[in-house]
Amino acid sequence: MRHLLLLLALITGWSAPLAAAPAHRPVAASLPSQRVDLARWGAEHGLAGHTASHGDEFQLANRSTQFSFKIDSTKLSADGTEIRLAYPVVHAGEHYWISQRDVESTLGPLLSPPKRPAARPIRLVAVNAGHGGKDPGNLDGRRLEKSYTILLAGEVRRALERAGLRVLMIRQGDTFVDLDERAAAANRAKADLYVSLHFNCMPGESVREVRGVETYCLTPAGLSSTNDNGNHGGSWQPGNRFDRDNIVLARQIHHAVVDGTDLDDRGVRRARFKELTLLDMPGVLLEGGYMTNPGDSRNIYSPEGRTKLARSIVDGILAYKRLVERGTAE
Repeated sequence: MRHLLLLLALITGWSAPLAAAPAHRPVAASLPSQRVDLARWGAEHGLAGHTASHGDEFQLANRSTQFSFKIDSTKLSADGTEIRLAYPVVHAGEHYWISQRDVESTLGPLLSPPKRPAARPIRLVAVNAGHGGKDPGNLDGRRLEKSYTILLAGEVRRALERAGLRVLMIRQGDTFVDLDERAAAANRAKADLYVSLHFNCMPGESVREVRGVETYCLTPAGLSSTNDNGNHGGSWQPGNRFDRDNIVLARQIHHAVVDGTDLDDRGVRRARFKELTLLDMPGVLLEGGYMTNPGDSRNIYSPEGRTKLARSIVDGILAYKRLVERGTAE
């Protein structure tokens, strides 16, 4: 039986039932039955594996890529950018196990990004300024989120146009646009990418130290969103056609924002925001800092801070464009 299990594991890329895993400590109950041996997967893709941080971290790396996994955690560092997995990585026996779905939806696309057909270069970006009109968004005293997302969107539009791209502004002024219509407008225009701009908020004096940028892409079907309590899963949505593209776009924008601003890295996350579920193109939603944090808010409320954030967002979009267009160097 042992030899049969080994043969099956080799045939299926070392994806095995959970019960087959040796363990020197309890295996996390949330890890699904279909999982992959990280070291074996890395070796098959040219990545050397080793433990670090007193055994609490496992790394896969080559000259151009480094994945760092925190054991019993969903946190992955991909070349220094935090990304949240659907399931924790588990150390059992001599192996480090990751869910098959996380390999398919995160590791695989990040290591080998999908390429766009040469006939379909990225030319038109839909930019959504969050909230508007009767929907003020988050509140910080008398400051309204909707007022600052439209200012940031204008900065992003100008930077994209300077880079030679066309821009569709989902809302032009202080108007309310239904979430369905935001996605529908981008779909009608046949936009190549969709970027929705927001700012976060954490009310209460005791939590004003919470700060940083979060970048969201659509949760793959059947998996829980990052902030879900428990594994609730979810049905397939039209935007899930671009799962592999979504995670790569989110990573490029998030990395550029963390690198180009002083915002803390709160990670690339997954959510089923309605506007993302209905898209006919890759899309992300960016939470560009906390209005309730003194450091973040100085950047949100200042023209200089918004300009820096906008330029970083556009740097990420352009990095994604270079990465996925065929025949273009990364």
